[in-house]
Amino acid sequence: MSRQRHCQARRKRQTGLALIAVLWMVAALTITVTGAVYAVRGEVRAVSSFREVSAAGALTDGGIVLAVRALAAARERESALRRYEANIEGQVIRIEVVPLAGLIDLNAAQEPLLTDLITVAGGIERGQAVALAQRILDWRDPDDQPRPFGAENAAYIAAQSAFRTRGGAFEAPEDLLQVLGIDFDLYVKLRRLVTVHQRGSGRVSPASAPLPVLRVLAGGNEALAIEYAKARDASGLLADSTRFPAAYVAQIPSSRFLVEAAMRLSSGAYLVTRKVVDVSSWQDGVPWMTLWTERVVEADAAQ
Repeated sequence: MSRQRHCQARRKRQTGLALIAVLWMVAALTITVTGAVYAVRGEVRAVSSFREVSAAGALTDGGIVLAVRALAAARERESALRRYEANIEGQVIRIEVVPLAGLIDLNAAQEPLLTDLITVAGGIERGQAVALAQRILDWRDPDDQPRPFGAENAAYIAAQSAFRTRGGAFEAPEDLLQVLGIDFDLYVKLRRLVTVHQRGSGRVSPASAPLPVLRVLAGGNEALAIEYAKARDASGLLADSTRFPAAYVAQIPSSRFLVEAAMRLSSGAYLVTRKVVDVSSWQDGVPWMTLWTERVVEADAAQ
């Protein structure tokens, strides 16, 4: 009798262990299936997002082509900053056309204007801004003699920087990141206000300048920048720009433009395509030439 009870108890234990094993297998399968479902959903979302961004890229490219065709058809040098919206395939594309004369030329701007750029737009204390402005000048000039607060290659080596001065022109706004002391946060604040493709005198045309550049020209005087922007919108080139420093400004027409097209995505962010184009001459049957391009997703495309 005792042996029979022992056998029954053993069978119960075996049954219990088998049940536990089955439950563990069910739990493992559930976790595996759930993980697979989430992975598939994630892939679907990724594919959907990729498709949306690709479609937005094509539409913003279309908006830029429409804007540049109008510039090329005009066959004349332009001065005016323009903003408008285009409806393409049922989507609203926000377009901004900035003559490069309205931006600050990294290859020609002199120390006072660069200092105000770094102080006003970058939010850097003026003494440090002077040093950074001089480092920009040292980075682009051909000699190896540093300015009083500047930096040539010896300073880069001492700071264990991976970069050296170029002794030549900036080729892209991103080159600012090679200048000793300019970090990514400062670069982000400056990049929309500068150009390397203007080939000008280093002065800025207020008639072409976006509001952030007007703030720099005004030395941070927000009221003056806004007052001029409103007068310019009302009267164009007749707006009085004499309150800006004469050494900073000149009414310069331009055949080169920064053209930006932005489209809002379902996430609320914007797909933004930017191109610098030259419409001054026909080359090989092409009515304009693209000098630089960028495509990014940004939280806001405020213009």
